[in-house]
Amino acid sequence: MFPSESELYLLFDRSPIGMYRTKEDGRFEYANPALARLLGYSVEELLAKNLNHDIYIDAEDRVRLIEKYRPRGVVDGAAVRWRARDGRQLIVQIWGHAIEKPEGASFDASVLDITELEARNAVLRQQREDLERTATILDLVVRQMPALYWVVDRDLRIQRTGGAVMGVLGYAPEKFIGLTLHDTHSIEPASVSPIVTHEAALRGETVTYDAEYRGKQLAMTIAPYRTDAGIVGAIGTAIDVTASRQLERRIVDTQRAESLGVLAGGLAHDFNNLLVAVLGNADLALREIPPSAPGRAAIENIRDAGLRAAELTDQLLAYAGRGGAGSIRVQPATIVDELLRISAPSLPEHVRVSVELSSDIYLRADPTQVRQVLLNLITNARDAIGSRTGSISIGARHVDCDGHAELDDVITAAAGAYVLIEVSDDGPGMDRETRRHVFEPFFTTKSSGHGLGLAAVLGIVRAHGGGLRLFSAPNQGAKFQVLWPAAAAPPARVSTPAIAAIRTVLVIDDEAIVRDVVARMVEDLGYAAVTAADGVIGLALLERQTIDAVLVDLTMPRMDGAAVIAVLRERRPGLPIVLCSGYDRDGRGPVVADAYLPKPFRLDALEQTLARLLP
Repeated sequence: MFPSESELYLLFDRSPIGMYRTKEDGRFEYANPALARLLGYSVEELLAKNLNHDIYIDAEDRVRLIEKYRPRGVVDGAAVRWRARDGRQLIVQIWGHAIEKPEGASFDASVLDITELEARNAVLRQQREDLERTATILDLVVRQMPALYWVVDRDLRIQRTGGAVMGVLGYAPEKFIGLTLHDTHSIEPASVSPIVTHEAALRGETVTYDAEYRGKQLAMTIAPYRTDAGIVGAIGTAIDVTASRQLERRIVDTQRAESLGVLAGGLAHDFNNLLVAVLGNADLALREIPPSAPGRAAIENIRDAGLRAAELTDQLLAYAGRGGAGSIRVQPATIVDELLRISAPSLPEHVRVSVELSSDIYLRADPTQVRQVLLNLITNARDAIGSRTGSISIGARHVDCDGHAELDDVITAAAGAYVLIEVSDDGPGMDRETRRHVFEPFFTTKSSGHGLGLAAVLGIVRAHGGGLRLFSAPNQGAKFQVLWPAAAAPPARVSTPAIAAIRTVLVIDDEAIVRDVVARMVEDLGYAAVTAADGVIGLALLERQTIDAVLVDLTMPRMDGAAVIAVLRERRPGLPIVLCSGYDRDGRGPVVADAYLPKPFRLDALEQTLARLLP
């Protein structure tokens, strides 16, 4: 049996949910106590109110509500704003239906107060917006760094990626979303399998390691992805550390090279002093022994062996960056022309050489070592081309350096003005590992050779305070750029009066065996010689007797050659000074003198030098 109308009204009156019936114009026909309590009225007071004007904050809201839902006949949870008796704003949800009668429509409705719920939802929406905004900002920050991130679930399926994916790896961030790590690793494997590291993260471990992927060195961190439900996946991050790892390797290589350089330089210095005695005495003996004498051939063999040993020590000293210390104005165009004439017979017909060198470019260096650098680079280019048809290009230009390191720097030049000499070839080029070792002593990719050529180039450039760059990749040839400190063009020649013949030469060297043989060489050339064991003694001799020229060693105790030259320039500005050295132990760089004789030197080199300085 259905309940009676009075029983139904009793049910409505007892309901905790607000209920009412209104006319289309907003007049109440019925309101239950729950609705009256919600709005702060008694039932009688509420029935005297008009829904449109007294309850709705905006009467047009009810008009729009009726227009929207009347054709359907029902209202299914529409949210509207009401006003309570005390002025409070309420947000309520309405469920109801329209009753169409001949005398007009009426509307039955049930009401739920969702004010507090909406306030909480508003807070949640704001929090969600803040989180999304923060996530967007973080993603933008990560994009500005060489970094990326990804999230996988417990099945190792990629759920999300972000950061500088395109910039670091070269593909769209969403490329692998939806695939498992098993799939991605089989498509593009990395040097370290991600499966093991991500499985460790799923067990609660955080794993950090380096891996190589798509030609990049990446610093990886894989950590558990935890929620209230526990570990639901793993979060991975990767930072592109390719440049920093290359810099670290370069620092290690430089430190190792410097250690080897100190060892090689010290040995070569002592050996060079012995060679001065060997070659000097051999030359003196050959000047006294007739060409037909039986013992002459043996002495010539001693001299030739000493010369070959001197070449080896020169390369060791050059690698050590402690080679020749003499510095004068050098015209590279002249040296290149000379080298190409000399090396022309050894250049195959299939190798073309092009030169773009202006005659008005000058640099400051030891000309012998500039010649050695250029010869080694040209020889290296020729050997790289090998039997294939190819070309070698040689050029020079003035450049200004800001002192900032570049990725292809082998030696970074300090800020200043330089002459950049470039030697390039279109040979097979070098891979990254070869480029890393190519300047090490005794490293060679050829079946013959001792591997000291490019090591010498490195040391010479370092000793001159220059810069060195190498650009090379497989199948792209190689380009070596050497930066030498620039020098101004020489002034116009001015005629000077003849200088009287100079006869007395002061030899300053801390090695007795060297002093003895050099003094005898000087005397054999027709000059008088006096000797001093160090710079202090030499300067004292200069005060007591007439000295017309000085031959001074660079590396000496108490007072080195550079300090001696500085004092001589102050006391005797016009005195000719010859710097004799094979080793710049303290790495002070080139020392300016009137002439430079690298140890060991031949008698004829000493003769030409003294003849030029003492006409």
